[in-house]
Amino acid sequence: MASLDQKSPNVLLQSLCCRITGKSEADVAHQFQYAVRVIGSNYAPTIERDEFLVSEKIKKELLRQRREADAALFSELHRKLQTQGVLKHRWSVLYLLLSLSEDPRKPSSRVGNYGALFAQALPRDAHSTPFYCTRPQSLALGYGERSAGLSGSIGTSGVSSLGVYTLNGPTPTPPTLLAGQPPQSVAAGTQSLGSRLAWALPINSSPSATMAPPSTRPPFGPQVPAPRAVRPRRDGDAAGEVSEAALVRDILYVFQGIDGKFIKMSAQENCYKIDSKAVLCKSLRDTSSRLAELGWLHNKVRKYTDVRTLDQAFGLVGQSFCASLHQELKEYYRLLSVLHSQLQVEDEQGVNMCTESSLTLRRLLVWMYDPKVRLKTLAALVDYCQGRKGGELASAVHAYGKTGDPQMRALVQHILSLVSHPILNFLYRWIYDGELEDTYHEFFVASDPNVKTDRLWHDKYSLRKSMIPSFITMDQARKVLLIGKSINFLHQVCHDRTPPGKITPASKPADTPKDAAELLSDLEGAFQEKIDAAYFDTSKYLLDVLNRNYLLLEHLQAMRRYLLLGQGDFIRHLMDLLKPELARPATTLYQHNLTGILETAVRATNAQFDNAEILKRLDVRLLEVSPGDTGWDVFSLDYHVDGPIATVTPLRRSKITG
Repeated sequence: MASLDQKSPNVLLQSLCCRITGKSEADVAHQFQYAVRVIGSNYAPTIERDEFLVSEKIKKELLRQRREADAALFSELHRKLQTQGVLKHRWSVLYLLLSLSEDPRKPSSRVGNYGALFAQALPRDAHSTPFYCTRPQSLALGYGERSAGLSGSIGTSGVSSLGVYTLNGPTPTPPTLLAGQPPQSVAAGTQSLGSRLAWALPINSSPSATMAPPSTRPPFGPQVPAPRAVRPRRDGDAAGEVSEAALVRDILYVFQGIDGKFIKMSAQENCYKIDSKAVLCKSLRDTSSRLAELGWLHNKVRKYTDVRTLDQAFGLVGQSFCASLHQELKEYYRLLSVLHSQLQVEDEQGVNMCTESSLTLRRLLVWMYDPKVRLKTLAALVDYCQGRKGGELASAVHAYGKTGDPQMRALVQHILSLVSHPILNFLYRWIYDGELEDTYHEFFVASDPNVKTDRLWHDKYSLRKSMIPSFITMDQARKVLLIGKSINFLHQVCHDRTPPGKITPASKPADTPKDAAELLSDLEGAFQEKIDAAYFDTSKYLLDVLNRNYLLLEHLQAMRRYLLLGQGDFIRHLMDLLKPELARPATTLYQHNLTGILETAVRATNAQFDNAEILKRLDVRLLEVSPGDTGWDVFSLDYHVDGPIATVTPLRRSKITG
C-alpha cells in the first residue's frame, strides 16, 4: 500500500513541490494548494467567435509574409465559401487553419495560452528566473497572449481592410501586482523560487480570483481600492484647447456624414471644415482634415445610392449597381460600429489617451487607409457612371476595372458581377426562350411592337448598339440577335410549337452574381461556347423546318429557273409567243390573254414536269401604264410566295424586255 500511495498523483505532486522549494511536506502546504488549483482549473482562452475577424487574421498573416497573391486568392475563395451552404461552422474551420499555421515556438502562439495562465498568477520578477527555461514547452511561463481586444480588419469584399493592425494593445500589468511581493523576497534576495511561488497564491483567495486576468485580479496583500485613472475631458482642457479625444469622437461621426461639434460640413466649399474658433495645434488640425475626407467620400456615394434607388426608370442594371454600393457601405458601417464600440469601452473604463489601447487620430489614419482607398474608387466610379443605364452602365464599370491595382480590380470585378447579372439573365431568356422583357430598354436587343408579322425577320428586331456591354463583342451581339429572332420566327411565322428546350438544350443560367462572375472570367471560353452552340442549334432547326414544311429549296430553285431565266427552253418559247402581243401599245393588252400564253409555254416545254405547287405560283403582271408605253414596258413575270417563304425570299418578280 505504501508503494501505491507513493505513486498516486497527489503524492507525486506534493513531492514535486518539496523538491522545487527544498522544504518539508509540512512547509509546502501553500504551494501544494496552488498547484492543485492550477491543475484542476477549467481555464480556457476567451475566443471571440467571429468568422470575419479570423479571416482577416489569416489575410494579415499572408500579407506579413509578403504573399499578396495568396491573400487575394484567400479573400476570393472565402467570399465564394460564404455564398454557399456547404459548411455550417466556417468559423471553426478557419480558426483551425489559423492555429495550424502558427509557429508553436513563438511566445504569441496559441500553444502558449496556458502559459499565460501561470504568468498571470506570478509576480513579474518570477519570469526572469532561469528555472522556467527547463520546463516543458507547453507549460513555458511567460507573458502570453492577453486580451487582443479588437484586431484584424473588415472583409475584403467590404470597404474596410485594416490589414495587420490591432486596436487594443496588451493589457498592462497593474502596479498592485508588482506591489504584491512577499516580505521575504524584500528582506532576503536569495530566497528560493519556490517561496516566491508560494506567495503568488494568498491563502484566502478563491480559484476564480486567482485565475482572473491581471487587469481584473485583486492585488496581493491588503486590498486597497486602486485610484481610477483620470481621463481628460472629451471637450477639451481648462485652457479651452480642443483635446484629441474630442476630435476622435467628432471624426467617428464625420465618417458617417454627421456633423460633429467641431467638424462640420461647409456648403460653400463642399467639404468638412474644422471650426475656426477651435483652439487646436496644426498637426491635429491637418490629421483631422485628412480623416474628414472619408466623410465627404461617404456622402458622395450615399447620395447617389439614395437618389437612384428611388428611380424606377434606372432599371434592373442600375438597381444592381446601387445594391453593390450598398453592400460596400454596409461593410464600411460595420467597421465604424467596431470603432464606436471601442470608444465606448474606453469611456466606461476611463482609459487615458496616452495608453497603448486608446483610439488616436494617428491610429485612425492608419486603420482607415484601405477603407479610404475603396471609398475613393467607389466615388470615382459613381462620377464615371453618371447618366448611364443598362448595358452602357455595365460597360462603364467594366472599363474602370482595367487597372494594375489588384485590390481595386477585385473590387470593380465584384461590382461588375452584380451589375452584369440582370444583363446575362436578359441574354439567357432571349437565346433559350426567345423572350424579351426589357421594360426600361437596358438590353442591347430592341423590339418594335408596331412591325407586322410578315416583316418580323427584317424590321421587328434590331441591335441597340449603345447598350452592348464592352465585354461582349459585336460578333457575339449579332449572333445573340439572330438566335432570339429565329426562335420568334419559328413561333410567330412558322407556327412551330416545339418547346425551346428541344431546339437547343438550355445551359446553366446566371442564377446568382457568383455565376455571372464565373462567366465573365471566361468570356472567350465558356461564354463563347454557349453563344456558338445556341446559334448553331437554332439555325439548323429553323432551316430544317423551312425545308421540310415549306419547301424552301424547291422555291429557291424555281425562282432561279423562271425569274433568273435559268429554264432556257421555257423562256425561249415564252418570248416567241409574247413577241407579237408585246409589240402593241400597252393600252391594248389584257392580262388574261398574257396568262393564257404563259400556260401554253409551260405545257409546251419541260416546265410542265415541275411540281404543281411551283407552277401555280407563276403569273403575269402588268405594271402601271404611261403614255406611249408598249407591251415590253409594262410586262413582268411574277412568282407568288407567302408565309415564311415570303419573309426570307426578297426576289419575287422578273421584268422581261425584248
